[in-house]
Amino acid sequence: EISQGTLQAIFEFQTMICQLTGMDVANASMYDGASACAEAVLLALRTGRKRNKVLLSEALHPQYRETVATYCRYLDVELIDLPMADGVTDPKRLAAMLDEQVAAVAVGYPNYFGQIEDLQGIADAAHDAGAKLITAVAEPLALGLFKAPGDLGADVVVGEGQSFGIPLSFGGPGIGFFAVKQKD
Repeated sequence: EISQGTLQAIFEFQTMICQLTGMDVANASMYDGASACAEAVLLALRTGRKRNKVLLSEALHPQYRETVATYCRYLDVELIDLPMADGVTDPKRLAAMLDEQVAAVAVGYPNYFGQIEDLQGIADAAHDAGAKLITAVAEPLALGLFKAPGDLGADVVVGEGQSFGIPLSFGGPGIGFFAVKQKD
């Protein structure tokens, strides 16, 4: 019965993450939100048909940016700062920076400064260039108020789930989540 209860809890967690993010598939958990973001970047690079650039919004949480840099340190990957304008990712600079080598664009939702990014516009620009949109959510409870990233064009949604009430334990209070759209 203990294993059945564990399976039920995992199923409920994955279902809740899919509902909040607007995605089709979610994992059981990652170490934390920052490592989930780094894994999403690696996913985009592996599926990006020899693309080796990643645009990281300057409005993305600094810990997420640092963790992505650590994961990619010894890979042939160019991490490029995507500038802000008025507290959000600058859409004009994004359009100018997207090229055939960009595998992914990573932005926060809400971003580090609490601003709401234009995910639909960013997703459209990224997809037109053949790149994936990674949306990092540092506060998933906010998704109960905002439109789901998956409904706005995000390809991967990652984040930190500690605010769901995860208590301090042997590995710390962090719990990352990772959700994607299921491709046909």
